[in-house]
Amino acid sequence: MMAWETALFRKTRLAVHQNCLALIEAYAELAPLWQRALLATYVGIGPPVAAWVGGNTRTMWEQADRIIGDLFATSGMSAREVAKSLAEYVSIKRSEQNGLAFDRARKSIYDQSFYPLVTHFTLAFQPSAVARMRFIRRVVESVSLPDARVADLGCGSGAMLCEILKLKPGWLGFGLDISDAAIRYAKRLALHHRVADRINLQTGCITKLPYSSRSLDVVIASEVVEHLPDPENVFKELSRILAPRGVLLVTMPVESHSPAHMHSLSNSHELQYYCKQAGLSVRTLELRWHLTFGDDARHVFVVAQAGPLTEIEEEQQRDYALSLPQMSSAASSGMVSS
Repeated sequence: MMAWETALFRKTRLAVHQNCLALIEAYAELAPLWQRALLATYVGIGPPVAAWVGGNTRTMWEQADRIIGDLFATSGMSAREVAKSLAEYVSIKRSEQNGLAFDRARKSIYDQSFYPLVTHFTLAFQPSAVARMRFIRRVVESVSLPDARVADLGCGSGAMLCEILKLKPGWLGFGLDISDAAIRYAKRLALHHRVADRINLQTGCITKLPYSSRSLDVVIASEVVEHLPDPENVFKELSRILAPRGVLLVTMPVESHSPAHMHSLSNSHELQYYCKQAGLSVRTLELRWHLTFGDDARHVFVVAQAGPLTEIEEEQQRDYALSLPQMSSAASSGMVSS
């Protein structure tokens, strides 16, 4: 990295967040000039702009620094090694203009060692990923069950499931991902967070879930349905495993152009349709915008449940779209998008 870029980074409030700083500097050394310019611009003016529109930049950077610290500890890799792995994925993403067939996506992306690093990293810096972590935490906090069973399907690094188990010490967690590399990584992360005794992680596909019918109280399918060719059957399988009045949390991009995505929603109500076809009742549906580079601009966030809504739940039912872009976390520097 050029000396002036390093000096700029270290003169901002970012300098106190050493894990973030180390990774950004390492990535900048590998990035082309245009990405380095974006990084320098973001670090220089991003925090003041975010603060101006009401974002809590201090909390956002603290959370990002903690996540990157967990990534370093779990992977055992240096900042430069992590940056090289992220750059490898970015190269694949930029070279593929159309969606990859499932088998090819599995070989090129899911089975690669960089895959769990990418899914972990996005929770620190990708706006839509930060937003869905907050969304899932908020819904989980509202569930009053003291000893629930929660599953994260397409769990990736396992970071989201670990966060839930720390939040709910009486819950048992189940994580499923098609990637062997991701499951190995998630097991190490669970040990790092000291929740390994309450978590079951295994390789598998969401189209044929290894769980008994009506056995799970909370099911999370965040940014996973779009990776599969037949969403209607996926939602039927999700409905099958939900306990009576169990809660399903789904997030999906709208009009996505990622090479790993086989299916893309055309609008938010398409996701509502899939839920209803599977016998699920939609409690809330939100369309959120994310102002960023390298991320899908719109995502749908849904809370659904097994069985009909009560009268009170029907009165509280929400269906709305945010009219303005929502800035989440560090409005992405364009490093990576899953």
